[in-house]
Amino acid sequence: MIELKSLKKLSILLIFLQSISFSTLSAQNESPLNIQKKLDSLKTSLNEVTIMGLGGMVKLSQETKGFENDKFLSLDEFQSELQLVIMDPETKLYADDKKIIQLIVFPKKALIEAKIYSEGLIEISKEDFNSRGIRFDNENYSFYDSSNKKLTPTEAEEKYKSGMYNVEAFVNDNDVFKLAYLTKITQEDVEEMQKTYQKQSASFDAALKGKPLPNFVFKDILGNTYTPENIKGKVVVINFWFMSCAPCVEEMPELNKLVNEYENNNDVLFLALTLDEKGPVLNKFLETNVFNYNIIPDSKDYIMKKLPTMAFPTHLVLDKNSNVMLTLKGYTPQVGEFIKSSIDYYLE
Repeated sequence: MIELKSLKKLSILLIFLQSISFSTLSAQNESPLNIQKKLDSLKTSLNEVTIMGLGGMVKLSQETKGFENDKFLSLDEFQSELQLVIMDPETKLYADDKKIIQLIVFPKKALIEAKIYSEGLIEISKEDFNSRGIRFDNENYSFYDSSNKKLTPTEAEEKYKSGMYNVEAFVNDNDVFKLAYLTKITQEDVEEMQKTYQKQSASFDAALKGKPLPNFVFKDILGNTYTPENIKGKVVVINFWFMSCAPCVEEMPELNKLVNEYENNNDVLFLALTLDEKGPVLNKFLETNVFNYNIIPDSKDYIMKKLPTMAFPTHLVLDKNSNVMLTLKGYTPQVGEFIKSSIDYYLE
């Protein structure tokens, strides 16, 4: 595939013709076999050509079709990226007898890579993506699978929340998220993730275990303030989470049982620091996903800048001297039992 980063000004002329008659192909809801048959039939009726053979003058009509990843595309769907991908040697051009291009077959991911390049998008880490609490139903966001199929918001969210997909995410130069690839995790990915997790876990424990948290002033959604001074003398349970984190949401009922068990004990305090911002989106989420901890919104800066790299969810238990004595990373069905045992131990 042509290297977009090194691409210079193209020396071809694209001419768009308005009144060329050509039969429209509809491939929606068709089987891959039927789509392939249509593609093969169309190729047979046309002549494969090269830009060099056309003298650098490429004529297109409004009926020109693209084809990528088992899908036919209208001109509107690829026109803006065409200049960047038409010189790719893997891009195949098919013209009629008048040398008007009627079909362009693109390599996989070519159009998206061109979009990333043309818009100056910048890749961010999966951890950065996770920390943003992305809403999948935002119409300004785009999600694709490994075959470059555009995913619906529901499909993208289900894949992401399954925990079985890697995320390649991109932001614009204003650090605003724009698009992401979701690709199935391989066995090699799992092994690498386990190694990374073990290193991060050891680093996290070494940085916090037996020590107080970095200085803080937390304010919950009701306006209550928590500082190292006013929590001293209490056993404090802290949860780190965000709305789009499926394991975080899954464990909430179990955590609510803990809050209920200690609701009459003023020596136990439950805090939940979320990456999400205070406002109507978070309020609506909490209406349908009851979480009885004291919710601390707008905690992204504290979590990302003052604490070691962590998984979500993560739980801490602080003793009455405000030292971190228990760290639990990731979701387990026994999370409530582990936290309860720790609370009871440090209450004595």
